[in-house]
Amino acid sequence: MGEQHQRLLDNTSYEAVEFGGEIIKVSKSTDKGIDSSSINVNWKWWFEIAFHTVVTLSGLEATVLLSRIYYDQGGNSKWLMASIQTAGFPFLIPFIFFSKTHPNSSSSSSSSSSDPPPYSFLLLALVSTLLGLLVAATDVFYSLALEYLPASTYTLLNSSQLAFTALFSFLLNAQSFTPYIINSVIILTFSPMLLIFSPDTTSSSEVASNKDEYMLGVLYTIAASACPALIFSLTQLVFEKIIKRETIKDTMILTVLLSFVATVVTLVGLFASGEWKGLRREMEDYKQGVLAYNLVLFFSAVASQAYIVSSYTLTFKVSSLFSNVVIRLATPLTPLLSMLFLNEEMSGLKVMSLLLSVWGFASYIYQQYIDDLEATSKCTVKISDL
Repeated sequence: MGEQHQRLLDNTSYEAVEFGGEIIKVSKSTDKGIDSSSINVNWKWWFEIAFHTVVTLSGLEATVLLSRIYYDQGGNSKWLMASIQTAGFPFLIPFIFFSKTHPNSSSSSSSSSSDPPPYSFLLLALVSTLLGLLVAATDVFYSLALEYLPASTYTLLNSSQLAFTALFSFLLNAQSFTPYIINSVIILTFSPMLLIFSPDTTSSSEVASNKDEYMLGVLYTIAASACPALIFSLTQLVFEKIIKRETIKDTMILTVLLSFVATVVTLVGLFASGEWKGLRREMEDYKQGVLAYNLVLFFSAVASQAYIVSSYTLTFKVSSLFSNVVIRLATPLTPLLSMLFLNEEMSGLKVMSLLLSVWGFASYIYQQYIDDLEATSKCTVKISDL
């Protein structure tokens, strides 16, 4: 709760002071530096959270649906789709040079003197290499899962990522747990497992053609859920222990570094497996044509980078667990979009799993609401006591 309390204080128009062994905030607008009035919310910060939430969801939905379209229309290169998930990092490079280094460029000289020292780029590169290898593994599992499962089933099973994130957040980020969070994690972990007992009947003849392939898709999806959970928790550690700044520029630098490593690894796999030899034929035989083939790959790369940057931004602005909760918002949306655009069916077990996932998500959001009320109350009491 201490970290969440501090982050809430960071979103107000108050100045940091030490009181009772804790860092609190008092108003900057009074002569005495103390204002017992209610906390003024920093709406700019909330707008940024809302914006990155929308971009995260949009990028994730577009990536899942475009990947499904790629396979449905004749694509079959798992390594190509794995590399596409991170190959869009060059689009971020121009934005790095136009992004400011410090979160508040208008801050006073006294505040700039307290800025953390520059981090070691070599250390960041080494950490990014580890993260990049994990991202490459995630991309491979992701591509394999979507080859065997429809997009809606993949997303529902992928809800288990939140449970893995809770575990890693507890071990690596000292995440505290309450009954509501525990309830959310349990429901979001086990509700998607209902789908294991009933293989999908879809309009796509290429997906889950037999029970063995369906089970393989389930296993690949679980692996594709555990890896990102570890990545988000490690990313939060990187921001707290190495970067020690919370800017979009630092987020993009980290994204470019780990995406570069992941792209190199997956491209090596593409050439080592020999799949590259069939790419020209795959493009020529694509059902929607060569132009559509390239557009699917292009927009997949762009959407994936948007998703990565915004989800990492939510990680350092709030927490890795919150970032994954936002990702779970895609759970009830993807089956609807899949039904509308990909002609996938909504079975009874899928609807039941979907409703349980919404229940689990609502439980976590309610806990966030309670935590915010408690943090605000504590801050107001401390200011009035001064």
